[in-house]
Amino acid sequence: MLTIKKHRIAVSGFILLLCFIPLKSEAQEIMKKDTVVHLVNKTEVIKSLFVPGWGQVNQERLSTSLFFYFSSSLYYYRSAFHYYHYKKYTSAQHEKMFKINLYAALFLHGLNVLDAATHSDNPGWQGGLLDDKPLKSPWGAVSRSAMLPGWGQIYNGSYWKAAGYFLTDAYLIYKIREADLAYQSEGGSALREERSRYSWYFGIAYLMTLADSYAGAYLYQFDKAIKLTVMPFVGRDKLALEFYVRF
Repeated sequence: MLTIKKHRIAVSGFILLLCFIPLKSEAQEIMKKDTVVHLVNKTEVIKSLFVPGWGQVNQERLSTSLFFYFSSSLYYYRSAFHYYHYKKYTSAQHEKMFKINLYAALFLHGLNVLDAATHSDNPGWQGGLLDDKPLKSPWGAVSRSAMLPGWGQIYNGSYWKAAGYFLTDAYLIYKIREADLAYQSEGGSALREERSRYSWYFGIAYLMTLADSYAGAYLYQFDKAIKLTVMPFVGRDKLALEFYVRF
């Protein structure tokens, strides 16, 4: 009986060895690849680990970035909402919904990190000063401002604008939340109208933030791409100024 067990152990070890050899050789082939790709891989993974969608937006995969950002944010928010009500009312239903939403958020967050890691070879935006493409990605700037108002302006190098848009949008969100809490506790049409009014204000400010980030990216360093030269011209019977525009 002992001999049979030893035989089984030996066979199992041999099979594991056969499985390990191709994996080891495959890992060696992977290690031979360009190390720059792996460095980019690490960078995008770390960014997506901190903020879902951050790695994808740097890779110029904008729809994927917005999907991971807003879906993860939604489930994180819902889990916090149900956790708050579970602590307040000790409700089994809220506890169950808290766990479901938290697991969904963590799953999407992990999937987002994996997605960023497997697409690290994406070069992102490749614009140029005198190229048909602008230096900054217009829709990339819009995506950044959609994720966090003002981030697109930071991407464009407009830091004062970024602070202004961020503070404006944050203030309007605060006023919406304040009016909503007052309406939930006191009721009344006046508070409901106030909440709706600030919601409209926020919607307009948010759209302006997106539009400004798009225009700022499209016109980034546009003044350096156009050179205007004025030269005097003296002819036989005329004196004039000639304008040269270089793109």
